[in-house]
Amino acid sequence: MKSLITLLTGMVLVINTMAQDSLALSHPESVISDGKFLYVTNIGKAMDPGAKDGDGYISKLSLDGKVIEHKLNISKLNAPKGTAIIMGMLYVADIDRIIGIEMATGKQLAEINLSPVTGSNFVNDLTTRDDFTLYASCTDVGKIAEVNIRTGNVRVVADLKGANGITYDQATKRLYTCSFDFQNMKGGELGVISWKTKVPVYEKLCDVQGAFDGLALLDDHTLVVSDWGAMDHPAGFVEKVDLKTKQATKLDWPVINGPADFYLNASEKKIYIPVLVEGKLVIQQL
Repeated sequence: MKSLITLLTGMVLVINTMAQDSLALSHPESVISDGKFLYVTNIGKAMDPGAKDGDGYISKLSLDGKVIEHKLNISKLNAPKGTAIIMGMLYVADIDRIIGIEMATGKQLAEINLSPVTGSNFVNDLTTRDDFTLYASCTDVGKIAEVNIRTGNVRVVADLKGANGITYDQATKRLYTCSFDFQNMKGGELGVISWKTKVPVYEKLCDVQGAFDGLALLDDHTLVVSDWGAMDHPAGFVEKVDLKTKQATKLDWPVINGPADFYLNASEKKIYIPVLVEGKLVIQQL
């Protein structure tokens, strides 16, 4: 974890002209939408994703990136990352736990500690399977966990070094994954977990590699993934991966300095990308 923090804090800052009105953001890591608003997690003033410093928060924005509420959450957050929405609740990954926040009030109504089962202090991305099940990536220990938000039960379903972005496909009941190897910026891979005879099985999807963070399905055969490119200078980008041809197409956009866990509106082909290093939000049309 110490090497991860050193890498992150040593990154170069530049100005990105794509950013919207997001002055309230402080190292934004993830964004999600309920169709009416955007909800952005902020690690806080220090770009330290593993610090239990209490300065993390959730910002509420309009769909065009205007800040509506600087801090939605009432209770303390440390370094909030991935999010999921279920029945009016915003579930947030925060270091070693998942917090449930009532979106209408900002009150914390649930807390599930993943550390006893996973050993993780870097719970990262979340995705929803159904009204009572989340999947969570645990980047530091290379695991993906299944979490029952009603019972609090946690179980590991896959081992994947540097597990980062995850997205669950309701139609095929498959969990797509991507990974980030901090020792090898071209070492991350794309994969999928399927359940055969109720047993989770992981397989690598293709030979496309990178420093992957955010992940989403655009349609039934296209994944969209963000790639940091490098850690010592701005080199981030977004690419589309065709699951049929196994080929990747890099989108011709300006360099993004730390493209984190984005939100994709597939029907409108619009993507909202947290620029973690600069504290901004990028909104782009695919």
